[in-house]
Amino acid sequence: MRRQPYTECKLYVDGIPQLAVGDYLRTTGSGYLVTEIRQSPRRPTRRNLRCLRWPPAEIPADATVHELHWYARRKKPARRLS
Repeated sequence: MRRQPYTECKLYVDGIPQLAVGDYLRTTGSGYLVTEIRQSPRRPTRRNLRCLRWPPAEIPADATVHELHWYARRKKPARRLS
């Protein structure tokens, strides 16, 4: 299911200290414009972001772009009901 461009979403990233409002994030086939950054209260390296989904072809050539690589979340084991 593809999300509509220019809709708002929330993301979090670890380890990009130079990230600023107005920067773009690019993933495989997706782009995001950062509109708000908030420091995570529990993890000092994590930033909570509010972004707009952005078509990768429309990211300006002179924009600051950070590459993101998605990774699979660790699944919690199912609880046994006994």
